[in-house]
Amino acid sequence: MNLQFLGDALDHWKGSVFEELQKSNLLYNFKVDLLASDANYWQQKDYNIFSQLLRIFPDQIIAHQHTLQSDRKSYFQEIPGYGDLFLDPDTGIKTGSVKDEYQYLFPSELFNLLNKDNKRLIIVYQHVRAQKVRNRVEQVLNVLQKHQSTYFCTSYDSGTVSLLFFSLDRQRIQNITAHYRAFLGRHADNRIGQWI
Repeated sequence: MNLQFLGDALDHWKGSVFEELQKSNLLYNFKVDLLASDANYWQQKDYNIFSQLLRIFPDQIIAHQHTLQSDRKSYFQEIPGYGDLFLDPDTGIKTGSVKDEYQYLFPSELFNLLNKDNKRLIIVYQHVRAQKVRNRVEQVLNVLQKHQSTYFCTSYDSGTVSLLFFSLDRQRIQNITAHYRAFLGRHADNRIGQWI
């Protein structure tokens, strides 16, 4: 998450997704990690705005002593090893060589967090550029498959981004998929993907 984009339409979309899932009791011990690429510029009022946009309590945002740029390993060690989690990198999951690694979540980091709690659900923001969203999601999943073959995923796609839902528990993913398929009805095929 980059501070310059705080309050854009995508934050409202993320918030409505999380609010719906929390009301439907599909999220447990839910926490949010900004993966802020510009952590030194965030002030408490910015965190408060972000929590309101995401429709969560401020204490659901994970506080850090380290930054992605200064000590990435320590940063990820500060994330709790249990409960559901939203990770909001600037760009999404790293699938190749990139210039600014701090804007991405690495596949190994995703799986380290996922493997700590086999009932956990992890949601990851994935940005898409110059291609169809579902094609980019498939590319991401192909790269992830090379790192770990056992995981389950569903996606909720917009026109330019996707929220990717991961779990080692097939039922967690089936529940999210079923929820949004029922909610969206005949529009679900254009918005909801599933890989189980």
